[in-house]
Amino acid sequence: MRIKSHLDYFAGRKSYVKELSKESILDCSLGTNPFGVSGKVLQAARNYHWSDIYHYSDPFHEGLRQAVIQFWADFSDLKGEQIQIASGAMAVLERLNKIFIEKGSTVLGYSPQFTEYVTEIEASGGRYEAVVLKPEENFEFNTQRLLKMMSRKHCLAYLDNPNNPTGQVIGLEKVEEIILETGKKGIVVIIDEAFGDYWGRENSAIKLVNKYQNLIVVRSFSKGFGLAGLRVGYGVFPLKLTQYYEKVNVPFAASDIGCYLAREALSDLKFISQCRETVKREKGKLIEELKQRGYLVSETLDSCPIFVLGYSDESLDLEEQLLTKGILTESGKDFRNLESNYVRVNIPLKADDFLDCL
Repeated sequence: MRIKSHLDYFAGRKSYVKELSKESILDCSLGTNPFGVSGKVLQAARNYHWSDIYHYSDPFHEGLRQAVIQFWADFSDLKGEQIQIASGAMAVLERLNKIFIEKGSTVLGYSPQFTEYVTEIEASGGRYEAVVLKPEENFEFNTQRLLKMMSRKHCLAYLDNPNNPTGQVIGLEKVEEIILETGKKGIVVIIDEAFGDYWGRENSAIKLVNKYQNLIVVRSFSKGFGLAGLRVGYGVFPLKLTQYYEKVNVPFAASDIGCYLAREALSDLKFISQCRETVKREKGKLIEELKQRGYLVSETLDSCPIFVLGYSDESLDLEEQLLTKGILTESGKDFRNLESNYVRVNIPLKADDFLDCL
């Protein structure tokens, strides 16, 4: 059998998705929207013509493409071909690897970072190098360290912004500085804004896509919009790179029902705004109380629902300790350069639910 040789040395997919009974447990693990989904989306689902599901979806997803263009109209003048729809943001990232990664290719990132994409780099035969965020600095991102490590051997630079797992953000000025420096070395920058709806459109690197030819921005409907079960995402490309994506793309990349409800989600800006405000209130309350109880908290954006929680005792398995109290989190062991005395928390509906369990 002619199996790719690098897979013999690939240890296997590292993932924080695990099978575990969640009955009677406060689930603060996967990064779903703790407040659910827009009422407009639920009503649209009730009105959907379900008898049409025997049809294939629109292979070009024009309805959603146009809705995305309209959504960003105040910030960027996008063309339809610049928008590539997929079954979740991860599907866009997988196809980008088909364009850029060969055996031995090297991708630059920072760590801890979105585990699934890091693993996908290695599954594609590439290598991942990361600037390690330091616990003594609250895991705060350092632009100069990234720029210092960058070299022409890197084919891609991957930045999740907001970061998963810390929930911190890299300001647009720093993002642009990184794009400029990578451009000089022939490196393409992928900005993964899966959690970007918790930060506001004015902060998105989509504003820069038409300015730089080495920038790709990936977005998801799974987080802020609450459509995780539908698996819809998209990439925004400079025109120069769209032709390459189309060469590795597949038709019918997302379902019609997913695209239809994603369009409805884009039309409800009030829902997203309310989510950000509620996250800010509940997360602030939770973090303040956790710090008073002696826990460590990473650098994080107040309106993003995830953050890294730690404890100074390095021998402690914090995930296991919290599980004994009925709280399910993601272990630090599931992220590179985090240890078992850390976990990622996705805030619950109410901070008091978490605190009562403690």
